[in-house]
Amino acid sequence: MENLKILGLDIGGANTKVALLNYQDDKIVNSSSNVVYFPFWEKSIKDIPVMLETIMLNLVDQTELNSKDDINFLSITITAELSDAFQTKREGILKILSSLDDVFDNKKLFFINTESEFVDLRSARSNPLSIAAANWVSTSLFLGEFVPQCILIDAGSTTIDVIPLQFSNPIPIGKDDISRLTNHELIYTGGLRATIPSVTHFVPYKEQMIRISFEKFALVSDVHRILENISEDEYTNDTADNRSKSLEDCYSRLARIICMDIELISKEELNKMAKFIYEKQLEIISKEIQEFYKTLTIRIPEFKLDPLFVITGSSSDFLIRKSLEKLGFANIESYERITNIPDNVSSSAFAVAGALHFQLKKK
Repeated sequence: MENLKILGLDIGGANTKVALLNYQDDKIVNSSSNVVYFPFWEKSIKDIPVMLETIMLNLVDQTELNSKDDINFLSITITAELSDAFQTKREGILKILSSLDDVFDNKKLFFINTESEFVDLRSARSNPLSIAAANWVSTSLFLGEFVPQCILIDAGSTTIDVIPLQFSNPIPIGKDDISRLTNHELIYTGGLRATIPSVTHFVPYKEQMIRISFEKFALVSDVHRILENISEDEYTNDTADNRSKSLEDCYSRLARIICMDIELISKEELNKMAKFIYEKQLEIISKEIQEFYKTLTIRIPEFKLDPLFVITGSSSDFLIRKSLEKLGFANIESYERITNIPDNVSSSAFAVAGALHFQLKKK
């Protein structure tokens, strides 16, 4: 295994994360990554292969690849099946698998499943739900090569994964979306796409608490942009009104949640509202982590003593680190520092590629 190029894909409902790892003698000698915004709910099925071809064209343009034939393996995880572009998760997985088959050599395709195994295209097609929303598996398996016991928290634009690891393997209670939601291992809020009513029904205005409109006038990405938790470049999702991601437009969208506009409310009041919404989001996350941790320490007492939390994802610093600190946890490490991958936005794509490499080595 002298030279090996593995392409990791995390195909999400809004963002597809891409990471190319170039191995030489089992060491990563270089890598590249990017994120492609591809909202499945706005696209047709025929757009999926086009998106995949665009990813390859970008890689050829940005790296030393001559063509997709230079790639030895593609390691893939899929979460886009939950998009309402599809009637069922099974349909979503199967249509994405067909698109991958159209674009790539199917003998090179491998998919992580919820049993911590990589399976080929034929196996994935025969049991599509086994590979649904399994990105947390590869992220934790890759980390397990570096840290045997910890709590991994991956916070992205839409959701937060909470995964305990012991003996270098993930040991969650839940393995699908509903069981993970039930056990506080999947938190449905994130740093960009959460709606304001999903965080709070009231905001402060002139010393009163005002019930907000339930329209999709603004998103938490507007809040985090106003509070400088994200930059305009990091505001990668569509805005609620399809206007720009400038601060002025973020303020304008936030004003509408109490049926006002920027001529009728001061930025000082809007800043107070943004801070309140942020605190409410941290409260939701903190409560979920607290419930998760209480159950975990009953189940596995070894996690009681100064547990190590490893955080990753585009929202990890301003959502997870802050929540953990509110709960009094101090032993917090960066996934990127531990695993030596270059960025937290594409960590899941790096992880699914790296996890496949570890499995290939063991064989």
